[in-house]
Amino acid sequence: MSANSTKNDRVVIAGAGPVGVTAAYALLRQGIPVLLLESYADLPTDPRASTFHPPTMERLESLDVAEELHGMGIEVPKWQFRDLKKGLVAEFDLSILGDITRYPFRLHCEQHKYARMLLSKVEKMDGCEILKSRTVTGARSEENGVSVTVDGPNGPEKVTGRYLIGCDGGKSVVRHAMGVSFEGLTFEERFLVLTTPFDYTDHGFRGTCYIADPDRWYSMFKVPAEGPPGRWRVVSPVEPTVDEADAFDDDACQERIQAVMPHPDGGTFPIIHKNIYQVHQRIAGRFAVGNVFLAGDAAHINNPLGGMGLNFGIHDALNLTEKMVAVYRGEASDDIFALYDRQRRTVAEEYLLAQTAQNKRDLEESDPESRAQRQKEWRETADNPEAAREFLLRTAMFKSVERERSIQ
Repeated sequence: MSANSTKNDRVVIAGAGPVGVTAAYALLRQGIPVLLLESYADLPTDPRASTFHPPTMERLESLDVAEELHGMGIEVPKWQFRDLKKGLVAEFDLSILGDITRYPFRLHCEQHKYARMLLSKVEKMDGCEILKSRTVTGARSEENGVSVTVDGPNGPEKVTGRYLIGCDGGKSVVRHAMGVSFEGLTFEERFLVLTTPFDYTDHGFRGTCYIADPDRWYSMFKVPAEGPPGRWRVVSPVEPTVDEADAFDDDACQERIQAVMPHPDGGTFPIIHKNIYQVHQRIAGRFAVGNVFLAGDAAHINNPLGGMGLNFGIHDALNLTEKMVAVYRGEASDDIFALYDRQRRTVAEEYLLAQTAQNKRDLEESDPESRAQRQKEWRETADNPEAAREFLLRTAMFKSVERERSIQ
């Protein structure tokens, strides 16, 4: 095969984050050439998603990487709903799903570790070309392929391929070039993330905790970091009137983290990293236009409560690449990509956006009676094995996988 024919037959992937490298690795394992475009010179390591749900671990077995990922992460079989003033409300145990999955837990592992693991494999594979420090500036679906313009160290460039997968984030240039809408909303408040090496595990907290409060809710979870005992991320909302400098003020951050639990020694909590970001709930009007596709944050963005965004993106990548492989092998026509749009856009609307929006409403509920009723429901659900099982099947994403497979 000539170099030119390879370029015309390859899949161009915009973005080498966890979704992009998942797509690249899945295709390369089937002998399909890939051009991977990444805007960064090196993948960022700032705090981002870190939760892998059981169905995602199962799907990653098809890539033979589930075991390696498992070895890099922390198992979190139990997670909690808490009230900021009253303490523990309910605790859920994923081990009750042990009869249907080999992974009855949430696996916590920072997404950059997963992305780097796959990138280290991808860059050694035949048929793969990686161009870093390349920002996609435009894209066009053509009759027999795609044309992509990028800006890099040597100025503007044009690359071509058979298909383009936009994994280039919430501000996706690929989505914009497709002329696709991105309906939804942007929350007025931002989310502040404080990272501390203090280990809450010794004080009754599980590896994931959602803490309700009408004035300031919290989400807490443990990540492996560089090794035991790991680090904790404490997330809380910042009012739109507070500027970044005030949000990062040491005393203000200490007040926030002490509100969860006063330091047992009466001292201050070490805070080793601060991050603040805007939060959205949006979904693309289409995930496929001609030979161009969207996956991950380029297709849907959501608040992080529930740890679902990364997982849905990986599911997008595996669903889409499975269909691409069928087309390359002559087992399906391009018509199959309409099914990708139906399946993945439907579950994003019905599960990803709906569940994460509900999670936020539950934590910030201001009406005392409604808040008491919701917490009563959490306790009763946790105490009822059948109800807890049904609840976990939804929140651990089994229901969304089932729904995806039902769509034809």
